[in-house]
Amino acid sequence: MAVAIATALTLPTWTVFAQDTSSTTQGNTDQAKQLETVTVTGSRIRSVDMETAQPLFTLDRAEIQKQGYVTVGDILSHMTNAGSAGVNKSTVLVSNDYAGGSYVDLRSLGLSRTLVLVDGRRWGTNTDGFTDLDTIPSSIIERIEVLKDGASAIYGSDAIAGVVNIITRTDYNGAEANVYFGKNGQGDGTNQQYDFTAGKSVGNASFMVGGTYAETDPVWARDRDYALYPKGVLHPTEGLSSFGPGGLISNGPGGDAYKLNEGGDPTKFSDYHSYLGAADNYNADQQMMLASGSKRKSIFAKAAYKFGDNLNLHGDALYNERTANIQVAGYPVGTATTGLVLDKNSYYNPLGVQSGYATPQDVEFLRRGTENPRLTKNTVKTYRLGGGIDGAFSAGEHYFTWDVSAFINKNTGHIFGTGNYDLVKMQQALGPSFKDTDGVVKCGTPGAVITGCTPLNALAGDGGWTRDMLDYIGRPTNGTYGSKTTGFTANISGDLVQLPAGTMQFAAGAEYRRESGYQRPDGYSQTGNSTDLAADPSSGSYNTKEVYAELNIPLLADMAFARQLSVDIASRYSRYSNFGSTTNSKFGLTWKPVNDLLVRGSYAEGFRAPTINDLYGGQSQTFDNYTDPCDVTFGSASTNPAVAANCAAAGLGANFHQTDAAGKPVDGPGAQSTTPFLSGSNVNLQPETSASKSLGLVYSPHFVQGLDLSLDWYNIRIKNLISGVSSDNVLDDCYLRGVAASCGLFQRDADGQVVNLSHTLANKGWLETEGYDFTLNYRLPKFSIGQFVVHLDSNYLVKYNSNAGSGAPTEFNAGNYSIWRNRTNANLDWSLGNFGVNWGVRAYSNLKEACAYDKAGGPLCDLPNHYTPGVGVTPMRTVGGIVYNDLQVRWTAPWKGTFSVGANNVFNREGAAFYSGPANLSDSQYSYNPAYDIGRFFYLRYNQKF
Repeated sequence: MAVAIATALTLPTWTVFAQDTSSTTQGNTDQAKQLETVTVTGSRIRSVDMETAQPLFTLDRAEIQKQGYVTVGDILSHMTNAGSAGVNKSTVLVSNDYAGGSYVDLRSLGLSRTLVLVDGRRWGTNTDGFTDLDTIPSSIIERIEVLKDGASAIYGSDAIAGVVNIITRTDYNGAEANVYFGKNGQGDGTNQQYDFTAGKSVGNASFMVGGTYAETDPVWARDRDYALYPKGVLHPTEGLSSFGPGGLISNGPGGDAYKLNEGGDPTKFSDYHSYLGAADNYNADQQMMLASGSKRKSIFAKAAYKFGDNLNLHGDALYNERTANIQVAGYPVGTATTGLVLDKNSYYNPLGVQSGYATPQDVEFLRRGTENPRLTKNTVKTYRLGGGIDGAFSAGEHYFTWDVSAFINKNTGHIFGTGNYDLVKMQQALGPSFKDTDGVVKCGTPGAVITGCTPLNALAGDGGWTRDMLDYIGRPTNGTYGSKTTGFTANISGDLVQLPAGTMQFAAGAEYRRESGYQRPDGYSQTGNSTDLAADPSSGSYNTKEVYAELNIPLLADMAFARQLSVDIASRYSRYSNFGSTTNSKFGLTWKPVNDLLVRGSYAEGFRAPTINDLYGGQSQTFDNYTDPCDVTFGSASTNPAVAANCAAAGLGANFHQTDAAGKPVDGPGAQSTTPFLSGSNVNLQPETSASKSLGLVYSPHFVQGLDLSLDWYNIRIKNLISGVSSDNVLDDCYLRGVAASCGLFQRDADGQVVNLSHTLANKGWLETEGYDFTLNYRLPKFSIGQFVVHLDSNYLVKYNSNAGSGAPTEFNAGNYSIWRNRTNANLDWSLGNFGVNWGVRAYSNLKEACAYDKAGGPLCDLPNHYTPGVGVTPMRTVGGIVYNDLQVRWTAPWKGTFSVGANNVFNREGAAFYSGPANLSDSQYSYNPAYDIGRFFYLRYNQKF
């Protein structure tokens, strides 16, 4: 847990005394005046000056209410320095404990490399180190501070990309209620939220309580053109699934495949036709959600009591419950995925004994359970309880503040799923069966009926799997998971010594934190006897003991070209029970050569400790998307003679193709494996380490009142990455880079296809990003026609390079999916009396991705000769940028009510979809970036103060 940012953020602000250096008319008498001090995210030292050595983005409550978003996750995902909201509400995460939540990814460095605080204290994470922002009710927020710099020396682990600090409302007297209702222009995705907040100060006591209920409806892929087909509207027949509601025999006469005619009798082979490929395939996206639905309810309370002027007691509590419902297409049941066949003695076998087929045989089949789509209900409950005591004292002319606090944050979750099948019962249902004298088809043979078994009409058309069949073979899943963070902190800060340029200040403290977590799939899923991916139960914990110190030293003041010059030095020692110790330091500088200009810079060391799942997550099955390097069409063997030679040495022919579940050559790179691979954790992982550098200018010209400009350069380099070694990494290590050990991590079946591939986490490789942040804020002079305020925030990315280690080439990803070169937000706000209008613009630059079609230079491959340093010619496709416009109109009524009506994406712009990005629909190779809007969105907000 990060030590509280001077816990007073949740209490009445402390005051200290400073000397006023101005002369009076009565003899230059120094007079003491009371100045309010604050703490700003990125430093523990309380100060009158809000300007820091680190770039800080602040969004207050009034600005939040001018947006069309109500959840913390949605608000933060639209910042210019936030990466793609890759897992927010995404449906591909159906079996993960973070499915349905909202997360922030600063600098595109990963969800676990951004630290989230609430009132300066760590908020709980799941076992992957992700913080679900939807567990923080937006109604309690006073402001959001985002530190765009590394801060491990101040806050410890995870603060590599930056820190998000949610500051809650304090000293609130009164009550208010909010109603928010929004809907997509196409009539779906309804989003509604209702909340109330009430607070009161009575004598030395104060309290606040708030409650929220929110509900979001899903959006279906079939209702959006860009999600209608697996590889987009330009290729509607590509990427379709051979698993559809009409049964497919894959070992028919002559070894050929045969598909059931629509409306045909699945027990009669004469009702089948030769499989026609794409024309007979199924569009599984029709059953997919593009965005999941959810419900959320929460209650938050905080209280404080002042014992005199220098001692305070405070506490807070939260309960939040979120339920997300996620649907993907029915499970693709078949010989390729389960190893099961339709027995030749089954009543439903068209090539079997009872059909009268001349040479009865078992049938290898493919069929998707469209009658029973996979639905996951993920419910997570968050409990938070914190409290502490703080105060102030003086020693001579020195003033000090201190605090001691503790908290506990606990998440407990339950994942209930339908749409999976019991393989043991399915084997019985596909085994021998017959029609009895009562006209009922039964499992077994005459005189040896299997009681309770319902035979499966495996090859039946859509609707042919009856409720009785599904009830027998269906296997609901019930998994539980949880995480718990407990923290204790003690801090002190204050003045040390008066220097000619000002007061040297310090902060110091100690902290203890314990993290624990578990994941428990239901017992049957653990056996591997169901179609749900098998996973072992896992649990683990670790603790850390930390001490830190920070020192601010003013060097020069009120001099020519040095109106102010100071340095800030901080260091933190952390001792972890699992891997040992680490020390991380930070150096910052602020310099004002003139009153209008601030120059700031920092250098920071950082680290990220491995998470519970990184260390103790166990082994689990995955269906990975990968490209076999030996594939002669899409693999490296098609262009690299050395790889082709290595593949030949492994016994693969010159015409080898990676195949899909139907045994046909895949139609593009990154196809999904037809058998499960194995991934898992690594208890021997070490922490990631980082170095962050920043240098910036803040300019506030005195001759243009209300104008503030800032430009900051940053560079972050992370080493010893905790990486999920992908299937592609393993295969490329073996065939491309000649790493013999990697060749032992997989096998090939009789047809040469990759099977039994195993990959675990490892400390491997590095990542570096560099860029610029530019901000403009201008409050124009007030005119008779109203008050105008302009805000612009822009990020330009210079580099985003990574290397997977083991001799892999460096990847240059700036401008590639989904690492934008530039993101810019601009807002113009006008207000006059009780009326106001806010116009917002959100701009995303174009992106590149690997060519999926027309490699010779067609419309989807406009950069056929694109050269990647260290790799060579890599044909690329340019995907255009997009600009969204948002509008809100507001009116404050005489009865203290405020109406706001608006639209996000006023012009209903659609961002481009991608062929190479990670699919947000199962079975789809075409992805709509979840950072883009999914259409025009209208909303109405009403705020009532009492």
